[in-house]
Formats: sequence, C-alpha cells, structure tokens
Amino acid sequence: MRDLLLVAQIVNVLTDGMPGGPVVRVIGERWTVAGRTGRTSACDTVRELWLAMLDHHGAGAASRIAERLAQGLPGASPLADRVLREGLEAANDVLGGAASS
Repeated sequence: MRDLLLVAQIVNVLTDGMPGGPVVRVIGERWTVAGRTGRTSACDTVRELWLAMLDHHGAGAASRIAERLAQGLPGASPLADRVLREGLEAANDVLGGAASS
C-alpha cells in the first residue's frame, strides 16, 4: 500500500500545474486517475497509470510530460527512478504513435 501511495504522489507532483490535469488516487490495490470532467480510469500497473494520465491530459501534453520526466532523472530513490522511467517510456510511445498516425 505504501508503494502505491508513493507512486501516486510522484505522478501527481510531476503533473501538477498542467492545464486540465487529472489527479491520481489509491483505491484498494490500484490507482484511479480522476479527470476534471468526472472521467476516471482504473490502473493496475505504473505503465497503465502513465498511459491514463497521458490520455486524460490529451495528446498535446505528452511532450511536456516527457520533458518533466526527463528533468527528474535520475530519481531520488529506486522507486521514483522506476516510476519516472516508466512514464518516459509511455510518453515516448504516445509521441511515437502520434508521429506515425
């Protein structure tokens, strides 16, 4: 449970202040991404969490999120480092998919 809370905090801090940004919460044994419009996404993995965050923020935010993630590397702890790297990979996948679409 503690790791779930720490991951949620890391993601929320990195995306804080971005327009229309959703909030990550821990419910049970998973994360929930709650958007400003009431839309929610349930996530079981860190990768799913980042993909949901990117989806909620919209396609234009992927590069800004990737920049924030890259600036945070290396992470302050092994857990933070893994969360940042997973987010960066997800953002790069989204950006690569947008370029090939």
